[in-house]
Formats: sequence, structure tokens, C-alpha cells
Amino acid sequence: MADPIRLDTFEGASVVLRRTNRKKSISLSIRDGGIVILAPKRVPDREVYDLMVKKAPWIRSKLAKQATLPHIAERKFVDGDIFLFLGEEYPLRVMDGPKAKAELEEGVFVVQTRRAHIQERRARSVRAAFLRWYKEEAETLFTDRTGYYADQMAAAPGRILFRDYKSMWGKCTGQGEITYNWKLVMAPPRIVDYVIVHELAHLHHLNHSRDFWDCVEKVIPDHKVRRKWLKDHGQRLMI
Repeated sequence: MADPIRLDTFEGASVVLRRTNRKKSISLSIRDGGIVILAPKRVPDREVYDLMVKKAPWIRSKLAKQATLPHIAERKFVDGDIFLFLGEEYPLRVMDGPKAKAELEEGVFVVQTRRAHIQERRARSVRAAFLRWYKEEAETLFTDRTGYYADQMAAAPGRILFRDYKSMWGKCTGQGEITYNWKLVMAPPRIVDYVIVHELAHLHHLNHSRDFWDCVEKVIPDHKVRRKWLKDHGQRLMI
């Protein structure tokens, strides 16, 4: 017999309940082997509980599927570690240098960093170099692609920002400000484009109505396939 459903755990999986004024209904998602629930602030806990009971078979199915995905080995930021960029895998080569600097050269991530007797200190330096490189590449790529699709969609975004979100890939405000999760730069280009178009469509429809999805589909006909890719593989986009 399954354990009783609770708002902090589900059969051994963690449950994170977040309250927001931006949601009009409750949403469930499975991330990193846990459950993330977004609910309007006015919705009582009992309503969230009832939805979890109703969705229990779906939750179990998603958790089981995620458990079968390849395990992501913890990176040690040493020679041979594998890192993603635009959907491709590249090995790491660490070299001595005057300061921490990362570059992608001929299919290899080369990171220069000062020699350190303590391995943990050297690993932190390599990681910091990677973070700077990824964020710079994301800003360049996403700004360019946002401009490209904005012209196609007759959209006029305001500021473009970048964040390290835990449970979403992008956000669009009513003022036209778009924020992207910089880690998306690890995904294939077609996935990057989907998220950009998704956020630009919010400039016309600040919801997920039929009109919103029609707007997305005009530009990305296979948006459902790309969206599913993010759900199935998004946990690999990490550093």
C-alpha cells in the first residue's frame, strides 16, 4: 500500500510547493527526481492535495521515467570531464595559465587557470571560468536570436536578462521584459529557438491560451516535440 500523499513528500520524492500571484491555476512538474508545484496564493492546501491525489498515477509514471534516464556524473572539473554546448558534448582540457579563462577550441573546452596545490581550489577556478564563458555565449546568442524572431513575430521585447533559474527556462513580464535561463545555451539550437519564440509569444498573449499556442505554432510547428525534449532532458543542462 502506498504511503499517504503529503505536501512535502510523495512516496519518497521531494515536493516543493511555491505560491505565486502569476498563476491562475495549479501546475505540476517533475524535476531532478522531485515534484515542483506552482499554485496561486489564494488556493488552499486542500485543493493542492486533491490535485496530487488525482494526478498520482501521472506523477508515478513521470518519476519512473526520469529514473531510467542516464545518470549525470558529478563533474570534478578535471581533464576528460564532458560539457554540453548547443547540444554537443565536448571534453575538458585544463592548462596552466595566468588567469581563469575558458575557450572552445577545435572540439575541446580549454580552460586556463593558475596552478593550485589544493585540487578543490583549482576546480572552483575552472568552474568559475566555465560560468563566465557560458553566460557570455548565452547573452550573445539569445540576444541575436531574439531579435531575429522578434522581427518575424512583430514583437517588441524590452530588456533581455539572464538568470540561473531552478525550475523554468524563460519568463516574460507584462512590461515586455524577457529573462532567459542561461543554462539553456547547453541545449540544441532548435530547443533554444523554441524557448525564445515561447517568450516572444507572451508579448502578444501573456497566458497559455489557445491563441498563445497558435502564435507559437505559426513559427515553431513542432513546438510540442521541442517542449517534450526540455521536459525529458532539461535536467542534463547543468554545471
